[in-house]
Amino acid sequence: MSAESIRPTLDVKAVADYLGISAVTVKRRIADGSLKAYKNGGYWKIKREWLIEHERSLIEPVSLKVGKLS
Repeated sequence: MSAESIRPTLDVKAVADYLGISAVTVKRRIADGSLKAYKNGGYWKIKREWLIEHERSLIEPVSLKVGKLS
């Protein structure tokens, strides 16, 4: 799924489906501050930009992996 095909604002279930994790894990990441979100009518909402930013933060740069095979 490309970034352009993601809706501008997503709910917890949509983010969980996109990342392949549970809704509980999404809420945990919101609570610990690693995923930005806001509440609207009692429901968590995540902006597309915040999801992409979070996803990029999960990927360790290849250059940091060099030499870690020992």
